[in-house]
Amino acid sequence: MPRDVLVLSGGAARGAVQVGMLDVLLAYGVRPAAYVGTSVGALNAVFLAGHPGYAGVAQLAERWRAIRATDVFPGRVWNRVGHVVRHPTSLFPTTGLERLVGAWAGVTRLEDLPVPVRVTTTRLEGDSAGYHAAYHDRGDLLRTLLASTALPGIFEPVSLPEPDGSRTTHVDGGIADLVPIAGALDLAPDRVFVLDASVAAIRRRARTPLDVLLTSLAVSMRVRPAVTFGPGVEVVHLTAPDLGVRMNDFSRTAEHLELGRRCAEAALGRSRVA
Repeated sequence: MPRDVLVLSGGAARGAVQVGMLDVLLAYGVRPAAYVGTSVGALNAVFLAGHPGYAGVAQLAERWRAIRATDVFPGRVWNRVGHVVRHPTSLFPTTGLERLVGAWAGVTRLEDLPVPVRVTTTRLEGDSAGYHAAYHDRGDLLRTLLASTALPGIFEPVSLPEPDGSRTTHVDGGIADLVPIAGALDLAPDRVFVLDASVAAIRRRARTPLDVLLTSLAVSMRVRPAVTFGPGVEVVHLTAPDLGVRMNDFSRTAEHLELGRRCAEAALGRSRVA
């Protein structure tokens, strides 16, 4: 069997397309040996690593159908005002994300997952060349996922330990590596499947401060330069068209699930995957 590594991008509410894509990949004989994920892609990867096969994909699809925006961005306006007063670096508490991770993870340590997962974050303590992506395959699962999904200004940055015992501050992995193909370079893949839920930012009329912030972040999240694997490594890049939804709009999850399936079917029908 070929060694298949799956790379899951960030994409917020569009992360459901990755579930539809994986449903089709399994039907084509793909068996993930490892995952690399950023932000919502890391959340999906962790669930799938702990729940392999068709049953896990079906369970994750049901979890996605149940998500509402308030599950991730909790609280009414006045609650958010109170939060900002107490925590001036973020608009929302992480209580919703913590509940989501707790329900999806199944283990407390990243290295305890049955299938290896590498979670991408952005380390804020950068040098003169800028901030860098960090790829984690060990550590506290909750805190690592909270760091990978910590959109700057929306959720608080997360402090994570370094191998030397020091601590560094991390935010959403999509800031440094939205489609974290580079994280798969040393995983010895025979085939790499990129489940890309990212889209170009839509410059629409902003109705709220949250709209302004989310759109600004989407503009800043640029895909890094192309990564080249060694000879003989097949790379299949799956994408899906933009339905025009906001990053925090979970009302069209069913459409995203089906869109992921259709796009994967179309792409794999043209590839050498069998």
